[in-house]
Amino acid sequence: MILRDKKKQEQIKRQQMQEARKNLLTPDSDFFVREAYKTLRTNVSFALTGENKSKVVVVTSSLQGEGKSMTAVNLAISYAMTDCKVLIIDCDLRRPKLARLLRLGNKVGMSNLLMDPALLDQAILPTETANLDVILSGSIPPNPSELLGSHKMQVLLEELRKRYDYIFIDTPPINMVTDAVVVAPSSDGVLFLVRANQSERGAVTRALDQLEYAKVKVLGFVLNGLERERSYYGYGKRRYKRYYRYGYGKYGYSKHGYGRYGYGAANAQAYEASADEDNG
Repeated sequence: MILRDKKKQEQIKRQQMQEARKNLLTPDSDFFVREAYKTLRTNVSFALTGENKSKVVVVTSSLQGEGKSMTAVNLAISYAMTDCKVLIIDCDLRRPKLARLLRLGNKVGMSNLLMDPALLDQAILPTETANLDVILSGSIPPNPSELLGSHKMQVLLEELRKRYDYIFIDTPPINMVTDAVVVAPSSDGVLFLVRANQSERGAVTRALDQLEYAKVKVLGFVLNGLERERSYYGYGKRRYKRYYRYGYGKYGYSKHGYGRYGYGAANAQAYEASADEDNG
């Protein structure tokens, strides 16, 4: 009975992953999806200021199921489509997703690399997208936080900066484990995912407090999971702007959470207003 339940669970996971792969960004993706990620890419680029020519961005959220891994991959793909050399790293060493999402396998990954930096060239894998490479999570270690917060991690990122224009790091949710917080100070900033009708204000506030304590720059927020009405498929100016709610909005951030935009049902209106300001 237990074996049967496990098989059923595995089957469900495979079906879910197959559905998730349909959302991977390609040149043939829905026009509005491509435009949304272009907008997100543009805003992230503007937010990335500093002396480093190569940019490292941590993508995280407060809790599980808020869409950070898919957003990290699609944003990386979007940058790769501009002929930038891009790397995405699966730093969720506890519950990795990128191997299944990208249909890749490798015995050497991030955890192995942090134990033996000489494995770097073996750990880097090409993807189906031109200009995009990936480093998978590797073997699940007993001490993920210690590995990710080690000096070896800092040295590794410095080496990778020499090879890539943009590096995106998929990390576990902040309120679950400390992994994202220990990695973030070595990056140029954090992109924070919130999911409509799911993310809780208190959970987001706690996560942001941790980032603020670690003196990490929050680049902005991605509001994920809004359903698109049929009318949004039109090409009218108003409909076009509405879809940018899928991307990057002026949410701001403070120790109290979402700053002036609040959270909940009003979020859609606030985002739509910010789209009007940006694109009008």
